[in-house]
Amino acid sequence: MIASQEQQDDIKSTVHAARTSGAIALVGVAPAVLGLGYPWYLATLHDFAAERHVWSALLALALTLAVPASAFASIYILGRQLTVTPGRIALQRLAHLTFASPPLYVILGVFLYLMKINGADARVWMVMWLMILCGTLLVLVTESKVGAAARSVRLNTAPVRVAHGVASITIIVLFLFPHLGNHAVAILGVDTHRAVMLVLRHLYRAGLIEPALIALFLFQIVSGLVLIAPKIGSTRQGLLDVLQTASGAYLVIFIASHMNAVFVLARYFGTDTDYAWATGLPTGLLGDAWNVRLIPHYGLGVWLVLAHIACGLRTVMLSHNVPSQRANAICWAAIAAGTLWSTVIIAGMMGARI
Repeated sequence: MIASQEQQDDIKSTVHAARTSGAIALVGVAPAVLGLGYPWYLATLHDFAAERHVWSALLALALTLAVPASAFASIYILGRQLTVTPGRIALQRLAHLTFASPPLYVILGVFLYLMKINGADARVWMVMWLMILCGTLLVLVTESKVGAAARSVRLNTAPVRVAHGVASITIIVLFLFPHLGNHAVAILGVDTHRAVMLVLRHLYRAGLIEPALIALFLFQIVSGLVLIAPKIGSTRQGLLDVLQTASGAYLVIFIASHMNAVFVLARYFGTDTDYAWATGLPTGLLGDAWNVRLIPHYGLGVWLVLAHIACGLRTVMLSHNVPSQRANAICWAAIAAGTLWSTVIIAGMMGARI
């Protein structure tokens, strides 16, 4: 029996939908599969750098950065889709987690070090990542059963957004900008950095200010997760919207990792958290097999915190009826300034001096 035109159209529509779903699944899963080898890309970077193979080291660095870069592309593509399904949300969550691979690998390494499990970072990473991938694939496989029942829920995040913004301003004024400014002057020399650091510590390590800052950072982690959750299910997201969400996901883990390293790892062992500690002197970030993971961790972290602030400023401007074209232009200008600032910081951390 020859199928009617309507039946043929239905078949074509079903095949097209299946191919589209398959392509979307590939876009979402591919960065995470690439992320399985993240520890080995870093190890290769360290080995080539030690052997003075500059171009090979740069290629290994590019492969390392390809993990968060491909994840960001995945977040953008998934965020442009017109429909929201449980599988699509699972893929977006996976992409956001993959984007945060640098701080995730750092915090994993610190936890394993504290548990006195040495030399197992890469193996634990692979097992953990395979479990995450399996969980995501299970959601995709069962999507047809639960997809029809899924409903998007609109949350009123306005109060959380305001509180998150107020906490951000407080952190920026009392700690973040002075701290990043301190790191920027390190390009003039370690002694210059230390002199500025000792002055600034009287501010952000004061009796009442330091506990308040810790509480604010913890609040930013929790409130950030609350704000990210509904955006992961959003559709038709622009590039700056995606950058705000992706940078927020990165910073949630980055802040947790940094606080764990400072307040648990360093202070527990009585280590001064100065510039020498942060940059792994005297071997440096590139000269130590463990410290090499801090290069993408810090490099992206500094740039993303400044980009996140710029995107937050854009959100505030849009909420106050500033024309989107002007708000976007100001945001991009702030991102450009943040790029210059973060470049100076990372260059200093890698040993550059003027």
